Amino acid sequence: MASALALAFIIALVAGVAWLVLRAVVASQDRYTKMTEEEFEAEAKKASGVGAGLQEFQRIVEGRRVEYTLQQDKHIEAEEAESGDKPKPDPK
Repeated sequence: MASALALAFIIALVAGVAWLVLRAVVASQDRYTKMTEEEFEAEAKKASGVGAGLQEFQRIVEGRRVEYTLQQDKHIEAEEAESGDKPKPDPK
């Protein structure tokens, strides 16, 4: 029984070390070392287009969020105002 447990432990240890070595070898390979200059520039242009699209999307979403927050602030202020109070000037 003990020898089977020891054998299982050794197999698991060897598999773990093999997995770590494989990950180290795969992670150490730089994908840009085998690219030509033209391929690298094409990859950079494609990545920058995606980044620009994401930035524009975030600007649209955040702009709506800011406007919604300002509207909510005005609504809360209106609810908290006493009857007969003068409205606060618009900060715009």
